Amino acid sequence: MIIGSSMARPGLRTGAAGVIVLGASLAVLLSAPPARANTQDAELIYECALALDYATEKGTRLPVSANRAMAHFGEVTGNDAGLRARADQAIDAAWDDYRKKNGRKALDRYILSVAQDCSDLYVERAERDSAATEGQLNSLGTLSAAALRSYATRTGDYGEVADYLVYYYPYGKDLFKPNEDGDLLGQLIVETGAAGLRRWSDEAIYAIATKHYWQYNPPATRLVFAEYQRRMRMKRQSEAEAQRWAQRAADARAERARQANAPYVGSLGGGSSTRPRTGSGVVVCTTYKGTGGGRVCKEED
Repeated sequence: MIIGSSMARPGLRTGAAGVIVLGASLAVLLSAPPARANTQDAELIYECALALDYATEKGTRLPVSANRAMAHFGEVTGNDAGLRARADQAIDAAWDDYRKKNGRKALDRYILSVAQDCSDLYVERAERDSAATEGQLNSLGTLSAAALRSYATRTGDYGEVADYLVYYYPYGKDLFKPNEDGDLLGQLIVETGAAGLRRWSDEAIYAIATKHYWQYNPPATRLVFAEYQRRMRMKRQSEAEAQRWAQRAADARAERARQANAPYVGSLGGGSSTRPRTGSGVVVCTTYKGTGGGRVCKEED
């Protein structure tokens, strides 16, 4: 950990030696299972998150956001509030001590160097894993959650992951079947935040807001529904009009997904013809007219 009893504090971390300390520590942690997380691990990841957030505030564009580091923090600590409080206190004290000894400008340079180091290491890890994971399929025949996470981390294009999932699952996910990719979608929404969601496609936002893709994730639900309502206001749509638009878009995606010659079009998955297998949860709806008619939806055979 950059800040910790047995690892270099900012006052001791300078130049190449500091990069080695951070690189070795974070590289080990990135490959370690969540169960190995401790106070030093938490401080390391939390400092990355704070530094990446600071870099964004200063206008420094990095391929990895603070949200990614905070999601990593949650993964390895189980969102332990105590560990977060201790990490925050330790980093605040160490940065304050560094500022007093070296001045504000030196502290700024230090924090930006931490942000760059953390970003580089997350990217390096993602690139190393991407070749092995980005082609993996789940039991439903679509890209696995690990493959989607790898793509999102490597490219930073979370919206493409959302487009992919709403394409293959236009009517939402069957929550009684394996749903790691749907749960991942909720996590990506939280990591993206309100500002990031504004860059996502209408199809993704409308589908996610009106269908079910995860079992329980209140922060993600609130974020996507707020963005859904914002777009309705911008388009001057009523709730009923928005739902009809979402339904038409979902019907069109379902029809495309059923055509063997119409694979997902996008950068994710390399344009492969990956399609859900039989019983995947992709639902096709048919409207019957006349007496006794109506709309019948069933899972694709």
